[in-house]
Amino acid sequence: MPYIRLKANQQKHDAGVASWARQITAAGWSNVWSDLPGNVKPPLINGHLPDVYATHNGYEYVVEIETSDSLNSSHALLQKTAFMRWAALAPTRRKFEIRIA
Repeated sequence: MPYIRLKANQQKHDAGVASWARQITAAGWSNVWSDLPGNVKPPLINGHLPDVYATHNGYEYVVEIETSDSLNSSHALLQKTAFMRWAALAPTRRKFEIRIA
């Protein structure tokens, strides 16, 4: 079962997702998807939906945004494991990061 954040932390999370998506776009990544209402969703990776997914010239980048209350939740740890496994399959072409909102 996915982790359910408190409303205030969900707002921080969503603001963090939007901010990172803007920063990645500004950094020149060609395609950026974010898991926010009204946006095209990122692809599933090992059964998990990343918060931000970007591609550029054959490189892939995943950013997962956590809040102080979700950082060590079982859901966040499962996502971390899934995204780390994904990145390890092509370490010179894939990057995964966790950011705190």
